[in-house]
Amino acid sequence: MKDTRQKILRAAMRLFARKGFSGTSVRDIVSAARVNVSAIHYYFGDKRGLYKETLHFLAEEHRRKSWGESTPLPTEKDVRGYSREQALKLLRHMLDYLLECGLSNRDLPLERIFTRVELESAPMRQMLLSYLAPYQELPHLLLVKLTGLPAKSPELLVVSHSIFGQVMLSECHRLVILKKLGVSHISTALRQQIKNVVWRHTLAILNSYQQGNIK
Repeated sequence: MKDTRQKILRAAMRLFARKGFSGTSVRDIVSAARVNVSAIHYYFGDKRGLYKETLHFLAEEHRRKSWGESTPLPTEKDVRGYSREQALKLLRHMLDYLLECGLSNRDLPLERIFTRVELESAPMRQMLLSYLAPYQELPHLLLVKLTGLPAKSPELLVVSHSIFGQVMLSECHRLVILKKLGVSHISTALRQQIKNVVWRHTLAILNSYQQGNIK
């Protein structure tokens, strides 16, 4: 029975990521999971309940892959107590993980669902954003500590987008890299080289604030 629930969730996350909540029917999910409609009602109640459980499932899967099976996300109190070296280490871990996913062409249903959020209804947007909030807040907290900028500063938002914008390697970007370099795949060595470049750029931004070079 646990396998049936997992099959439904995995089919649902692929479909919700590709077609959104409104564009995915229960019939689509049943067909993809190869289960009966009654299984949807038994485990999740209705499509809205399934969507909610899918977001929870993806958020937990993301946490496990990012931090480990039993490691919780750091809290605001944790981040405040970090040394600069600890904060930098965690920030690099986040960047490397996102880069690894993008460069290895891994499917990221949670991120794909997030890109569709504006197409969904207000309740669906609110539900999705509530699940994503902890993952969005952590890099924000780290950058507050590392730059000294106020938490609600527009400048901090620009810095965050400048840093994390480097890792937005969609399938299109990945294909461009492959074409430009004339290779069939992005090797482990090349992925590491790209990670190192991104980290050097990130340190250049952060160090400029630490040294007071940016007014």
